[in-house]
Amino acid sequence: MSPTATRLAALRALARDYQGDITTRVVQQLYVRRFGPGDWRAKARQDLAQLAGEGLLICDETDPGRRCYRLNHVGSTR
Repeated sequence: MSPTATRLAALRALARDYQGDITTRVVQQLYVRRFGPGDWRAKARQDLAQLAGEGLLICDETDPGRRCYRLNHVGSTR
């Protein structure tokens, strides 16, 4: 499995199990626990945007200073 596919699988599992808002910071912390230290911010943002594009997550930008994601219960059949 490619590194990207491995990250996205971990993020999909988090999205299905996590209670609350999924932020870039939450994903960064997941990646550090799973894959070790590093600057995961850009990958976290990219992966969140990809899952939102796939319909698994819904992006909430109602607060201009904060972007968060939530599981799309309507589109969570993947």
